[in-house]
Amino acid sequence: MHSAQTQSATGLTGRLTEIALGYQRTLAQNPRQPQALVGMSLVALASHQNEAAIAMATAAVDAAPRMGTAWVTLGQALKAAQRGDEAEHAYAEAIRLDGMDPLARMGLGELKISTDRAEEAVKDYELALKRHPALVAAHLGLGHALVCLGRDEEALARYEQTLSLSPRLAEAEFSAGFVLARMGRLKQAESRYRRALVLRPDFAAAWMNLGNLLREQGSEAYAEAALLRAVELRPDLINGWLNLALLERLRQRPSKAEAYLRKALALDPERAATHLAWCQFRTGEQDLAGAWGWLRWALAREPDNAEAVNSHGILLHKEGRFAEAIQVFTRAEALGSYAASSNRGNSLLDLGHVGEALQAHEQAVARDPASAGAAYNLAMTRLRVGDWERGWPGYEARWDFREVHRVPRRFQQPRWHGEPLQGRRVLLHAEQGLGDSIQFCRYVPLVAARGGTALLQLQTPVKRLLGSLAAVGAGQARIVQPGATPPEFDLECPLMSLPAVFGATVDSVPWHGAYLAPDPALALEKRMQFPDLQPGPRPLRIGLAWAGNPGYKADRQRSTQLKTFLPLLRTPGVTWISLQKGKPAEQLTGLPSGVFVQDGCSQDRDLAETAALVATLDLVICTDTCVAHLAGAMAKPVWILLPSLADWRWMQGRETTPWYPTARLLRQRATGDWAGLMELVMGELSALQHARLNPAVWPIQPESPAARQALRANPA
Repeated sequence: MHSAQTQSATGLTGRLTEIALGYQRTLAQNPRQPQALVGMSLVALASHQNEAAIAMATAAVDAAPRMGTAWVTLGQALKAAQRGDEAEHAYAEAIRLDGMDPLARMGLGELKISTDRAEEAVKDYELALKRHPALVAAHLGLGHALVCLGRDEEALARYEQTLSLSPRLAEAEFSAGFVLARMGRLKQAESRYRRALVLRPDFAAAWMNLGNLLREQGSEAYAEAALLRAVELRPDLINGWLNLALLERLRQRPSKAEAYLRKALALDPERAATHLAWCQFRTGEQDLAGAWGWLRWALAREPDNAEAVNSHGILLHKEGRFAEAIQVFTRAEALGSYAASSNRGNSLLDLGHVGEALQAHEQAVARDPASAGAAYNLAMTRLRVGDWERGWPGYEARWDFREVHRVPRRFQQPRWHGEPLQGRRVLLHAEQGLGDSIQFCRYVPLVAARGGTALLQLQTPVKRLLGSLAAVGAGQARIVQPGATPPEFDLECPLMSLPAVFGATVDSVPWHGAYLAPDPALALEKRMQFPDLQPGPRPLRIGLAWAGNPGYKADRQRSTQLKTFLPLLRTPGVTWISLQKGKPAEQLTGLPSGVFVQDGCSQDRDLAETAALVATLDLVICTDTCVAHLAGAMAKPVWILLPSLADWRWMQGRETTPWYPTARLLRQRATGDWAGLMELVMGELSALQHARLNPAVWPIQPESPAARQALRANPA
């Protein structure tokens, strides 16, 4: 934000030479003429000649020690030279001469804002306005002080008051946009920034803030154009270069991000904010050693920088040092970091302190209600602990959270919120992973029950499989081409928003048996393609999958290597068939002698083929991948192997899940303890093989609700 003095200096710029000559003529006749000395000081200040401005103002004070304007001018010159203590003394002298001097009070207010004394600044601006209620700069400065105190509504009202006095003041429009953005009223903020730019097209800070706002709304191309305009107007605008780097980080263009960071660093190699931006860049590139180096530079310069301390906690969290991270996040919160509360909640989760984590996320939202990230983390934690009544509605915050949806898909058609459809068509579209689409397509019949037709536009690998949905077979739903412009529709709804639409609770998850099924002919073909190779009585046919999408943020925690399963794979009486796809399937070629797993899926065209193979199996054992959802949706017995802190959908401390009654959840006892988990699985498999001798003990594939209930209540 620009100071009142900056505005005054800007008004002088066009006539500086003419004005200076006039003052020089006066001083030629009387070198101690105080008004001329003050004028020359202001000219020097407008020309960024701070030392000359101080010299002229000092001469004016010497010539007329009881002239308040001279002391105010000296204060402004000293403040511009970053000699804050001396500037404050000069303002105090002006106030000693006239306690209500509005210029002295405004100058002191600006100084106090810059030195984190906004509460005192408010009083100074109020005293200035008491003398001159229509003083535009005082209203604007008071708004700035209120922003620093987090009193956003009051600040906005003050900016509106400023505009009522000066309707074409670009800085007031800019300031209103700033506070509206902080309050989460993004469209209104964008409008204010654009108004500021109409009034002042060369307003670099407004271009920069508009660019940031457009980035947050997913309009990345327009954001880039605005930010480039900002640095074109002000090549020395360090924050402009840093924000361009942030945009390119989000766009996963690290070379461009690094180039912008280098420009910022060249402008001021000592600036802590630039070192911090480098730290965050290296963190995003998984270079923690590099990130630590930049963070140490930042903390050495500003040890109490709240964002730097928060970044310190993030690096500790990424290294698994959760207890230390919590302590650091707590300090960052005390220093004023809003994000640190939510980050502390995430570290508490990783330590298994779920109740404390929930409290931390609630505190984060209370401190920063406009933060989509805080709202998202709170919703995830509520879903994890079973508070679905509040969790699912809160989950809609993901659409404003760039870490989940970098560029959200937008439609002209309105969102469907569950109202009766009366024949209207609803586009149900995928947004995240294949497993999510399988999990939530169970809601399609409920959409039809509201009187509409569902148009399903999901990912290509699940398209053919979705043809087995009963609603599709009954003509209540249609599958549309993935990636193409959908046919005409009236309303839209993301598939993962359907639980919120239908008010899902833990006890009301739709389940009437398998809702996805294989093609019978293809299943027979798969059965013949992958015969049982074990001699003797018919072996158990078990499918394996050990790794998910490597692009998923927490994939390192949920996925493992095939070698992790080696102790299990030596179990006699089992035909092992891999359901693994992608690069991890290459691990099948590295198995030791005596261990054999058939490659069942690496060449599959889509999940319809995988489903056909799953139909031939007795059991699926897998990590948290789409295969787990596929087996569950087919009502196949599936053991899902989970890390100690699993994905939110599997909740906490449960061995069963309301999503898939035939699934069992087997969890690590400690972070990364795959060996201990494999011992548990081996024991369960041994018990299963023993139970095969007496099917009444535990039917491998329960067919009735009663049997499914027994499975949940009495796992083997």
